[in-house]
Amino acid sequence: MNLPELGVGLTWSPAFEPVIEANADLVNVLEVEPQIFWRRDLTKHELVVDQTALDAFRRQSPAKLVHSFGCPVGGTVHPGTADLALLRSAALDLAAPWVSEHLSFNRVNQGTRPWDAGFMLPPRQTSEGIDSAVSSIRFMSAEVKLPLAVETGVSYLRPRADELPDGEFVARVAEAADCGILLDLHNIWTNDRNGRQPLGNYLDQLPLERVWELHLAGGYYYRGYWLDAHSGLVPEALLELAARLAPRLSNLKAIIFELFPSHFPNVGTRAFRAQLESLHRLWDRRGHAAMTKPRTRTDLPEPDPEPSPKDWESTLASLAVHRPCDTPLAIELRRDPGLAIIRETVEKFRGSMVVRTLRLSARLIMLERGCAYLEQLLAAFWRTHPPQRFAVDEADAFAAFLKQEKPYVPYLSEVLEYDRAVIAVALDGEERSICFGADPLPLLRALGAGRRPTEIPAGEFEIRLTADQVKTEAYKLSAMELIH
Repeated sequence: MNLPELGVGLTWSPAFEPVIEANADLVNVLEVEPQIFWRRDLTKHELVVDQTALDAFRRQSPAKLVHSFGCPVGGTVHPGTADLALLRSAALDLAAPWVSEHLSFNRVNQGTRPWDAGFMLPPRQTSEGIDSAVSSIRFMSAEVKLPLAVETGVSYLRPRADELPDGEFVARVAEAADCGILLDLHNIWTNDRNGRQPLGNYLDQLPLERVWELHLAGGYYYRGYWLDAHSGLVPEALLELAARLAPRLSNLKAIIFELFPSHFPNVGTRAFRAQLESLHRLWDRRGHAAMTKPRTRTDLPEPDPEPSPKDWESTLASLAVHRPCDTPLAIELRRDPGLAIIRETVEKFRGSMVVRTLRLSARLIMLERGCAYLEQLLAAFWRTHPPQRFAVDEADAFAAFLKQEKPYVPYLSEVLEYDRAVIAVALDGEERSICFGADPLPLLRALGAGRRPTEIPAGEFEIRLTADQVKTEAYKLSAMELIH
């Protein structure tokens, strides 16, 4: 496929704009998750594109790539057509030469409607699992109408004797679907370090000519597992592996450094630039000694072993979010220590969405009752409410949960309505009025300063919240935060 060579870049966030400008000579391409430009239309109850934010991003000079995180193609549930329409629109607006998505699953068909597991989960690596992934990839390709690459995933579960090796599964899917591969080398390295397929064997099983894009990142150890955390610089050992691999990648078009913005202060400006320079040296080695090795293939068993991909997905997703599940597979997976890592990852992500959006409410609970009490409330919420795709929906569900539970926290009902009004104003720009049974100014000032509110005069008060106020330094809340 004739795709342009884009060079070295990074995953984009508004927080990275100063460092991108300072390193403009080293940033050839910006890769963006298009879902950060989606927002909930509170009138139509549907997702729409924040065109103003998208246009501002488009005006930046580097080339653009679109890397979706909301429409994974590794499972039996196809991506939604409405989501794919938004994805296609963003890719066309940004002139992205291809789009990429995860070869994982996070949506489950169980009961009356699909529900979200809150995390990218590993698919069933069998013949039926290949067929399911290929069907999803073809569906997405037909809707988006752009070249599609699938990302090699991470799994914290033990390898299974009834499944294909990780590399062979990706190879069979990519070849059957005739798509590209986004080779996330840190994901494969993570799997290797956690006891799954050795990285060298994985790479030898891949059709490396299909690798269009390379992702590199950092992580850390947690409870005996190496986590794909995007938390820092690329480990030197991984860079050395990438340097040996790059000459074999005859169709490599981009190298992307992944880093979560919250971890940038730990990296620093100087180290960040040095990392980009090292990736440019890696880029210069691409495809110079391309070679092919004969790839071995595992004979697929007939008939396909149980469980089916659908049963695998419903069981693993249920366990990840503490839904009741007592199938033989569930009993087996509960013995896998990697399940605890998956659960904690889901919970940390959900908790961060709640704390980030219901900011003052979460702070009030912690100041009045302690962090452990907030964690207890969140744990009870997680066990009774499935994850939501977007932060605004997760926050809304937790607010409803708090209203029902009525925990003893002074002023919580008023502060909760205030937080919800901030969310609504950030999304639609319409003014909101909030009633208080206590003077809101000293109450909100105390919470804003991280102090427990005391001696707040009682009475009947009302304040109006405008879009300009929400955009001020005091709130710093944008539609992007409520989606991602």
